[in-house]
Amino acid sequence: MEEILNKVENRLREINLVKEKTLALSREIILSCRKGIQDIHNGDLDDARKRLRVASRKVRNLYRLLEGFPELKNAGYIENAVQEYVEAKCLYSIERRKTIPDPDKIGVSYITYLLGLCDTIGELRRFSLDAMKEGEIDRANDYLGFMERIYNHIAEMDYPPALKRKRDIARSLIEKTKSELAVASCEKRIQDKIEEFRGFLDAVEKGKLREKGKLKKEMDLDVDRFW
Repeated sequence: MEEILNKVENRLREINLVKEKTLALSREIILSCRKGIQDIHNGDLDDARKRLRVASRKVRNLYRLLEGFPELKNAGYIENAVQEYVEAKCLYSIERRKTIPDPDKIGVSYITYLLGLCDTIGELRRFSLDAMKEGEIDRANDYLGFMERIYNHIAEMDYPPALKRKRDIARSLIEKTKSELAVASCEKRIQDKIEEFRGFLDAVEKGKLREKGKLKKEMDLDVDRFW
């Protein structure tokens, strides 16, 4: 009995040591990926690429540490870190108008990949909202299109169980973004018409319409054409 318990104790000690190392590495991966995502939002794609390269190396190191320790491979902190990595990699590819990465090529499980991809929808919403604030409605609509394409592919999947909650959140984010984009589009059209009308008034004030007949015709304005 003593021999068996000693063996168990030694194994648990090894597991705990690996857990401490992988926990620290997981935090580093999350930090690198979050900074990379922020770089992408700021348009600093070169910095984002460098951070994701560092994160890729750390993910490989993480999985090497986990070899021989199946007890830890599906731990929550491991999954969270790798999902963050998947999310950052997908965002980077989308922003560069490239195909999203293959899970086999970036060395992650299909389940982890799917959950990380689902999280990408939330970040794409941020991109869309930023574009709306800048008045770039077409760009905002492009990001919404990416959100819908991702969602449409995962909508019929029932596995893994954790996907359902993320899928429901994604659907809610898409509907909110659609509504906000509709309002922003309407506001943009109104603003464009206001600017058009203001330009017409400026032209009149500067005396650009000198001919009386032409001026009379222009001043006999059909307001409906501006709205």
